[in-house]
Amino acid sequence: MNTINKKFVLTYLCLFFFFLYLLGCATSPAPITDKSGDADFAQLLETIRQKEKLPAIAASVIIGGNIYVKAAVGTRKYGTNDWVTIEDKFLIGSCGKTFTATLAAILIEKGFLEWDTTVQDVFPELKMQPEWENITIQQLLSNRSGYVDDSSSHLLPSEELTDLWDSNSSLKKIRLIYSERAFNHKPIHPPDEVIVYANSGFLIAGSMLEKVTNKNFEILMDEQLFQSLGLKSAGFGSPAANESISEPQGHVKGVFFYVPVSQDLPDFIAPMGNVAISIGDWSKFVMFHLGNHQDTKNNLLGSGTIKKLHTPPNSAKWNYEAHKDADTNTLNYALGWFTEKRGDGNILIGHKGRGKSFTAVVHTDPRNKNAILLMTNAKVDHIHLLRAAEAIKNYYPSQANLPIVNMPTHSVWQ
Repeated sequence: MNTINKKFVLTYLCLFFFFLYLLGCATSPAPITDKSGDADFAQLLETIRQKEKLPAIAASVIIGGNIYVKAAVGTRKYGTNDWVTIEDKFLIGSCGKTFTATLAAILIEKGFLEWDTTVQDVFPELKMQPEWENITIQQLLSNRSGYVDDSSSHLLPSEELTDLWDSNSSLKKIRLIYSERAFNHKPIHPPDEVIVYANSGFLIAGSMLEKVTNKNFEILMDEQLFQSLGLKSAGFGSPAANESISEPQGHVKGVFFYVPVSQDLPDFIAPMGNVAISIGDWSKFVMFHLGNHQDTKNNLLGSGTIKKLHTPPNSAKWNYEAHKDADTNTLNYALGWFTEKRGDGNILIGHKGRGKSFTAVVHTDPRNKNAILLMTNAKVDHIHLLRAAEAIKNYYPSQANLPIVNMPTHSVWQ
């Protein structure tokens, strides 16, 4: 073998073993420390993390309306020993839609608008297709507006997004521009006729809340919900964008290993799901929806309103063409929550979330006040967190019958 060939083989082998080393960094054992949360649960999560080959995973179990266990294990950045803690923030993607619907309910109870307030009521100055005029905020938040997102971007058509991705305008103004552009597209179905999962509906609803209060969506959420529930970690946007050392980076899959990224989706998409939060604070929010939160002040929402958020507003069925993988016999959509009716009549609620570099899911049983919450700092197929939820459910069979909501896996359900 000549010298050139030897050097080529040696270089190739070095690169090969380097890739193997990096590949092992995500799945090699992570330490369980006093910052990992519940030690036994952390060990379970570490086993799950290695099996599913995730950079990091955080999870909690709620039983009887209280946090039973919570933990976080793994690395903040792939290929490093920068270990996550129980206080670290993760993006929860479209699971943030539950926050948007809850904020709308708070503002409705305070009289800023009503469930049947229409887009034309709020934006009389904007030009819109006639089909938009009578669409209500309730229809937007329950995916019953009849509007269908672009199949490739899951938002407006890509050519109408290019200038918004890098715009220097205020987030409030960008959302208003987005809404105005959406109003130029005819909804495909009449409102309330079918259910079509649409990110745009939540963006428009967020813009409506900004218009009636004259405040940015992010400020509204912080003042009305985060502070009221004592969610000190909660905010918006990629956790590592401004704190790359102390918070998890998101990850995308490369050819051989995960590639860390600091920025996920652009910040203006907040109403459709861009909440960054610790597993403990997310659990507090879910506990509030279960009717058990010690930090709630002044009865933030009445029990009737919380029940409304969990209840589909009518008997509309899913649009089969857009949602071919949905189990339409049992699955529905309420206000910011998927719902699943079980054979015994019990109704579970939940949501999935996935941005460009994080994935999350919540499974909730309001009747028995039980829940499983999971999040990871990588964009992965939802099957990974489904298997994780099943492993957690099977680990605590005597403590509670933990819920797993049978949500669909189609890419539109980000």
